[in-house]
Amino acid sequence: MKNTALRFVVVFICLGIFQPAVAESKVVVGYFSTETIDHFEKNVKPLFEEFKGACTACEIVNLTPYDDKGVYSEKDLLEKIKNDSSDVVFYLFDWNKVVKDQNRAFSASLSEKISKGKLILATTGHAAPGEAGAPLSRTVFGQTKDAIIIGEITGRERLLPQSYFGPEMLTALSVPKEHEGKGVSPLYFAARWAAVWMKKSPSDWLTHFKEKKVKNRKIFLSINDLLSR
Repeated sequence: MKNTALRFVVVFICLGIFQPAVAESKVVVGYFSTETIDHFEKNVKPLFEEFKGACTACEIVNLTPYDDKGVYSEKDLLEKIKNDSSDVVFYLFDWNKVVKDQNRAFSASLSEKISKGKLILATTGHAAPGEAGAPLSRTVFGQTKDAIIIGEITGRERLLPQSYFGPEMLTALSVPKEHEGKGVSPLYFAARWAAVWMKKSPSDWLTHFKEKKVKNRKIFLSINDLLSR
């Protein structure tokens, strides 16, 4: 009887020791830019790796459409987003533009993606030199229902010059001092968000952000305000 019990204990311990480890689920962020193909590898990916900290499951992949010279191809963007079947959990767009006839359909396509559970994170964007500023409500992501729009502040909570601004923005964030003023706050937020992504469903994240914004009296919510419980 004792030998049988001993054998049972040994087998139980061995099963516990040699049971294969469960692979950690990847949290993949899909990135879209208007920069050339080299920009992602040289600038974006290294910063994401820095910002994500200890999150080994967090990845960022470049989904930007390019022509045969490695230059951003705007004409292929709508088709790219419609047909994307990748396993990304949310998209990050590092651009925003005033809505015009040629990009109006894109905003509608993004809203459809969000309704199906693929969240959209975007920068506020800014007017180009010589262009007049505009409210966020007139921009692609300002007109995308439930897009999560992040701006950047420097110094005494001042937005970057020429930033689009409006109530459509979730918040504007400061970034580590060495990266200040470079417009990387959405990337910073993306990396930190990816690290805690598995704590909520996409719909719960949207509800969480909206409630945080309504209940908090700060002009700009901090990253801890938004990603803490």
